[in-house]
Amino acid sequence: MSVTSKAINCIRSMIDSGELGPGDRLPPEHELAQRLGVSRGSLREAVRALSHIRVLDVRRGDGTYVTSLSPVELLSGLQFAIELSQSQGLDEVLEVRRLLLPPAAALAAQRITSDQLAELHEIIDQLEAATDGDEIAGFHRRFQALVGDATGNETLSSILRALQLRGENARRAWLNYGTAMREVALAHQRMLLDALERRDSDLAKSIATVQVDERRRWIEVLRSGIPLSRR
Repeated sequence: MSVTSKAINCIRSMIDSGELGPGDRLPPEHELAQRLGVSRGSLREAVRALSHIRVLDVRRGDGTYVTSLSPVELLSGLQFAIELSQSQGLDEVLEVRRLLLPPAAALAAQRITSDQLAELHEIIDQLEAATDGDEIAGFHRRFQALVGDATGNETLSSILRALQLRGENARRAWLNYGTAMREVALAHQRMLLDALERRDSDLAKSIATVQVDERRRWIEVLRSGIPLSRR
């Protein structure tokens, strides 16, 4: 184990044990480095790594604090990690989406609010009028993020947002491939919105499953070299 990893583990242990809680300020750098038995340079590297994943908040001229440790705070760090892990591959992202998105849609059907439904209708209207590929991709991203929020589960919603970020390039490529793909994507969102309005969890789950499977099928066909209609 590297010295930096040792420092990271020690700080995490202080948080896990309750010695440091949300909002607490870390001891001065020289004091903490001496206590952990590491150099100040190694401690700075550890703090930098923990700040990237939103465990610590470095405030210049003030000190370093433990964050709120809320799911959104911590999982925004997960988004950062997922975005950088290009080597993990799109197949893994689709696999995880297949596991999480359908049950999330089912849960959203049970918990979605009237305001959220109204916002989804507005996004559908914007999608129907949009012609720019990047703008269309953004509307679809907002739609899916709102479905995640409608679950009422902050942790699940944050994970789904992280997966969206990792799969954004594939989403844009799919939507920019041709009008046929855009029509399919819009039809799926309309059907999902209808299921959410009906509070039909089984139907919402089925439609979300089709959404993921259709994207995966498109990628597999592209890899095979079989021509696809770009109508």
